[in-house]
Amino acid sequence: MTVADVVDAPSLNLEVIAGREQLGNAVTAAHVSELTSPKAWLRGGELLMTVGLLLPMTVTDCRRYLAECRDAGVAAVALGVGPGLPYQEFPQPLHEAAQGAGLPVLMVPGHVPFIAVTKWVFGALAGRERRELEAAMEINRRLTAVATTASPMSALLATWNDISDSPCVVCDNGGRLIGASPGAGPDVVDRACRIPLQNPSAPRAGWWVTGDFEIHTVGNQAPLAYIVLGAQMDNTSRHSSTVLVSLIALEVERRDLSDEPERQRRTNVFNQLLRPGVKRERASHLAASVGMSARHYEVAAISADADTLEPLMFRLRSALPDAFIRVHDNTVETAHSDPSALRDTLRTRAADLPTGIGAPTAPETLSISAMQARSLVPVSIRLGRIVDAREGETVSFLLSLGTPELLRGFADAILSPLDQLDTAERLEVQRTLEQWLRVNGAWESAAAQLSVHRNTVRNRIDKVAQLTGRRLDEGDDRMELWLALKARAAAAIP
Repeated sequence: MTVADVVDAPSLNLEVIAGREQLGNAVTAAHVSELTSPKAWLRGGELLMTVGLLLPMTVTDCRRYLAECRDAGVAAVALGVGPGLPYQEFPQPLHEAAQGAGLPVLMVPGHVPFIAVTKWVFGALAGRERRELEAAMEINRRLTAVATTASPMSALLATWNDISDSPCVVCDNGGRLIGASPGAGPDVVDRACRIPLQNPSAPRAGWWVTGDFEIHTVGNQAPLAYIVLGAQMDNTSRHSSTVLVSLIALEVERRDLSDEPERQRRTNVFNQLLRPGVKRERASHLAASVGMSARHYEVAAISADADTLEPLMFRLRSALPDAFIRVHDNTVETAHSDPSALRDTLRTRAADLPTGIGAPTAPETLSISAMQARSLVPVSIRLGRIVDAREGETVSFLLSLGTPELLRGFADAILSPLDQLDTAERLEVQRTLEQWLRVNGAWESAAAQLSVHRNTVRNRIDKVAQLTGRRLDEGDDRMELWLALKARAAAAIP
């Protein structure tokens, strides 16, 4: 309700003295006060009435009084005049001060008591609120009716679009669109779907406001979905939005519950595939029963405390709906066929949690990838990052766990005899040694890779044996040299 609505009331006969430009100010209450400094008693939106009993009737004091009322958010100031009141006519100082005061200044005629204005304002507000509630109840009835149709989500969003200008977008916690009201433009849908990912610290339950959106979460342990509404709503839409959110939340949870038996079946199959020693035929049959058709899968193990295990599982399940997921001891284990999708999800949904990823393997040997993943979790704790079994050669990876000083000392103890050679010769000898060890001592293969004669390879390897005192026909001595070369590479020692 605006000041203009009150002025237009024929039973009140209010006269506008000044401030016609501000007649659109919203009126939320009617209040009488004779205080000359009423700011502390105001909350904004009042139609403030006075007879000017204590107001010093000077232009300066009237301007100060009106400025204070304006700053307090008063919708309008109304002065009562007439028989038995301090002023029989509207006083000139207040009239002059009202010009350019920045708020409407009204005159209440003597035959209209302030209580009549108060009753009219509160009656009109109550009537308006009653009509808004009646309209909201009708909208709620429509929303409830369509919630039982064959496609409740689309029906709810279409009905909301018919009765409200506020857009509504529903997305899962991975930012994937579930549904949107038809009037929601592509830009609104895109911005709404980004909100969950841009607010990782947002509450897991309840609602919050960001920018021009109001976001409601669905789910308790972890968000199953987000309902995003335009924050600017009229009162009728505001009253009905709670019913809309509740009905959409019920539909999201109904869908989630309807998928639970299939998820449980997939988890049971995953549990069986992770048992060591499962027969290949049995594994193939189990994999086929749940559509595990990819040639290779990787298992990731993520360590978490008891309070975060279930929420973590929900986050991963939402982001990777086709993944296999289970909670085992203090870890969440998941298998997926897309390495990129798996790693991207772990970086965003399991950030800062110790995580190991096993090598890709066929479904029948999934337990091997799982064992690798579990064994890499302690390494992930030490390195503070996701650890992947495919990070280069295993030896290089293991050596990367040591400090540069430790690696330097180990490499120098074995390879320092080669350092006495001049730089060019040392690099040639080390390169030959590494390639020869890489092909498991095959002279012809090493020579071909190095583009030299096989005798050149033999001469260089003999020199290594002579300088280091290692017998290169012994497996242990070969392994020491291989480790030393990898240690220098890991520690970036020239």
